[in-house]
Amino acid sequence: MSEQRGSSAFEGSSDCTGVSKDQHNPSERRPSWRGRGIESPDLRRKSSERRRSIEKAPNRKHWWKFTLRSWDDDQEQDWWFAGTAIPLLAATMGPLANVLSIAALVTSWRMCLVDGVNPETCPWDGKSELLTDLEGHPFADPHWCYKLNIFSLALGFAGNIFLLFNFTNRIRYIIALPCTIILWYLATGVLIGIEASMNQYVPPQRPQQSYSQGFWYAVIAAIFYLICSMLLMVNMLGYFLGHYPQRFNLTDSQRTLILQTMLFFVWLAGGAGVFSLVETKYGLGLFNWSYVNSLYFCQVTVLTIGFGDLYPSSNVGRGLVMPYAVGGIIMLGLIVTSLTTFATELGEDNIVQKHIERTRTRTIGRSFTSSIELKEREELALGLKPTISRPFDPVNRSIAFAENTTPPRDNDPNQDQGTFLGLRRTATIPLTVLRPIRKPRLLLLREEKDRFNAMRRIQQKTEKWKKWSSLFISAAAFSILWCIGAVIFWVAERRVQDISYFQSLYLCWVSLLTVGYGDLAPKSNAGRPFFVVWSLVAVPTMTLLVSDMSDTIVNGFNQGTFRLA
Repeated sequence: MSEQRGSSAFEGSSDCTGVSKDQHNPSERRPSWRGRGIESPDLRRKSSERRRSIEKAPNRKHWWKFTLRSWDDDQEQDWWFAGTAIPLLAATMGPLANVLSIAALVTSWRMCLVDGVNPETCPWDGKSELLTDLEGHPFADPHWCYKLNIFSLALGFAGNIFLLFNFTNRIRYIIALPCTIILWYLATGVLIGIEASMNQYVPPQRPQQSYSQGFWYAVIAAIFYLICSMLLMVNMLGYFLGHYPQRFNLTDSQRTLILQTMLFFVWLAGGAGVFSLVETKYGLGLFNWSYVNSLYFCQVTVLTIGFGDLYPSSNVGRGLVMPYAVGGIIMLGLIVTSLTTFATELGEDNIVQKHIERTRTRTIGRSFTSSIELKEREELALGLKPTISRPFDPVNRSIAFAENTTPPRDNDPNQDQGTFLGLRRTATIPLTVLRPIRKPRLLLLREEKDRFNAMRRIQQKTEKWKKWSSLFISAAAFSILWCIGAVIFWVAERRVQDISYFQSLYLCWVSLLTVGYGDLAPKSNAGRPFFVVWSLVAVPTMTLLVSDMSDTIVNGFNQGTFRLA
């Protein structure tokens, strides 16, 4: 009977002491799962039950290895970057790609840099000085290039319309998103085909001919269409894998950001067309007011950079600048504000809350409600009381290598003193000399107030961590845009202006800070299109960096000033 009772007690069943299989004897020393990074059995069981309930949900369809969630599925969603950030990126880059496609369509892709000759033949004696890129004479492209360019623009617009209907729930996600991806892939393929064919069959004759800004706008538009299509494919993959339902998980503020972005690009493209017509008709003819140059002027005006290398010379154009600049600056400010709100919401929901939960879990894992439990845990962590028994001294123990008492032979290959078999003495290494592993300090939380204060400290530390991490991300993005942009401007402007990399850094710096002295400005056919795209990303990034600095560095400086005062 005693053997049966001992066996049942070992297996966890009830014995004479009244301890059931779900309980354990308080006098029994058993290692705890708390604080060791091991998931609780209860949590493991709940997680598996939740996983099975999700897989058996009635609003989900399983096809092969895919899990298709319906539109009204309100289960938990993950892959937050693919479900929220990617649709916003596509909604921002798609209209921008349409604007760049318009600029590529209305502008000839080749130009002659010789003055006073037929631009198509462009004869050059090799002695006369060539014109700069901004002074070149464009000539007509082949008809097949023009028609295919129109077709590519139509595909890009259609893909953007399907994406807009997807955001407004006018067309189902499973229909609209594949249409957008396919149309933008086709637009990319058509643009790349035109560029490759022109470079192969009708390339410009170097050095008297060159590609114009329209060609480089087409290159950038193809890149943007390709990036948007690939990003949306990641979003669709997340839907097929069951990470979110067949809809975009966007809030009202995020949908407002999409609408503001589209209106801003309409304002930018429409203003370029208006200034091109007005200055060509009423201007003094000081500058070439083509559509691409007008687009560059509108961009510099709205971003308040103001290089001064292109300005209106007619009273009509000057009168239009005043309301146009005010409207564009207001729209840009609204976009930056919405972008800041979006970044805050995204970080708060997906990064900050997870950081709080991880910190809270670690704190709970090393907190105790009684001094006895704290003392036992400290002794267990130091190895002073093993779980089963203590057959040896855990502090002053040592490791000994046995002495080799076998006499060596003359032909023994292991006779070298550098091997284990060549040891002649016992090597004793006390373990107390080894540096102990640094572990987090254990906490004793006796009262409810102590636990409340601990949670408040976690929230305060997390708020501080959020501000400084946002500053670090903004500073990293600013540095990348500054340095990488300087490299591209250096390569693009080196032939025209013969600038160094340091001068290119200076150009990017005065542009990011919207100082715009005008002593250096993009003047090449490749530099201006890149500047239009780069400044649209760089200047708002600089604004976000200033906002993050005001929450951290400037706030700390103000608090230090108040203490001194």
